[in-house]
Amino acid sequence: MIIASMIVKTEKEKAEDIALQLKRIPNLSTHGVYKEDNIIVVMEAEKEEELVNMSRYIMNEFDWVLGIYPTFVASENELDEIKHN
Repeated sequence: MIIASMIVKTEKEKAEDIALQLKRIPNLSTHGVYKEDNIIVVMEAEKEEELVNMSRYIMNEFDWVLGIYPTFVASENELDEIKHN
């Protein structure tokens, strides 16, 4: 499992609406809006390609999304190593 934290940058007046819509996407959770136009999301996927496809889907399907920026990416194995050290 790969876990990625990302910022979804939007038009300021649309961030709350887009955040509500993003909650409907499987394997994606939202964690609030930061500074009016940045939605904090966490995505989970089995393969890196799934994260790329999910990001492309958001960019193509949601008007007013300006960009998606990863802030943290790790596999489940990497997280287990961190916990045990």
